[in-house]
Amino acid sequence: MHEHVRADSAMPRGPTVDRRGFGRLALVTTAAVTAACAPQPPPKPTAPASATARVVDASAESFVGDYGTGNFSQWWVQCKDYNGAGRAFPGSYSASVVPDPVHAYAARFEVREGDVPPFGGGERSEVSGGEKTLGFEGQARWYRFATMFDPTFPADHASLGWGLTNQWHGDSNDGSPPLNWSVSYQDGQWTLLADRQSSPGGYLGKVALFSVPLDPGTWHEVDMQILWSASDSTGFVELWHNGVRQTFTDGSQTYHVRTLVPGGSPSSVYYKEGYYRQNGIAPTGIVYHSAFRSADTREAL
Repeated sequence: MHEHVRADSAMPRGPTVDRRGFGRLALVTTAAVTAACAPQPPPKPTAPASATARVVDASAESFVGDYGTGNFSQWWVQCKDYNGAGRAFPGSYSASVVPDPVHAYAARFEVREGDVPPFGGGERSEVSGGEKTLGFEGQARWYRFATMFDPTFPADHASLGWGLTNQWHGDSNDGSPPLNWSVSYQDGQWTLLADRQSSPGGYLGKVALFSVPLDPGTWHEVDMQILWSASDSTGFVELWHNGVRQTFTDGSQTYHVRTLVPGGSPSSVYYKEGYYRQNGIAPTGIVYHSAFRSADTREAL
């Protein structure tokens, strides 16, 4: 398996720009941008939103990141030469919003060799929903998004090095995202991985939940329900791909696995999408994203 590189270390184990880190990273931007990106108040507990959930649920603010504004104002942007609020991002070859016949607008993310953001780490062009996309212990949450690979995207990514396109990033400076969509688990495949950890950076092994061919030039339309928990018996994932309920690698349609990393205070995740990869990969990679939404129920997506 290929390891993910931390944003703040030359030899890390996984991508690690956490939601606390965003505040620190924002100090390198202008004061105006920092003020515009002040964190939202934490979610408040409420009654369960899903009949599937078996622990106390909590409500969180619904989030729309569909690029329908025609720009990145819904997101925080991290790419070559930029780390800051999407509303102030001028656009570049690294990240741009383009018309799309299916979703009206889509974000185009391009990573070339050496495309490292101002804070260092792996090569990337990504956006983050930050506080508005939090998932935390006991919370059942629904997600909808669309991802498409450019026809030029390298089909042998597993041979080149690690890479991912969608991730729920933990709140620690150590470790890998507990859930992510990887392009490096198997050549030519887009794979949903659970990276089980006993503590931040305490690795128990990756589990491949589901895999599908990259199918460049065609949108992957995804709905997911995730019960966020640091317990393998409590946490779970459910998946719809292109409108069809999927069966996971264990033969189930509800995969029970820890979806958080124990040891946070409290343990939580936030969502990122784009393209993030190991340093030194020669081929350019282009990935499109659109239609992201998160909510407490599927009907609210």
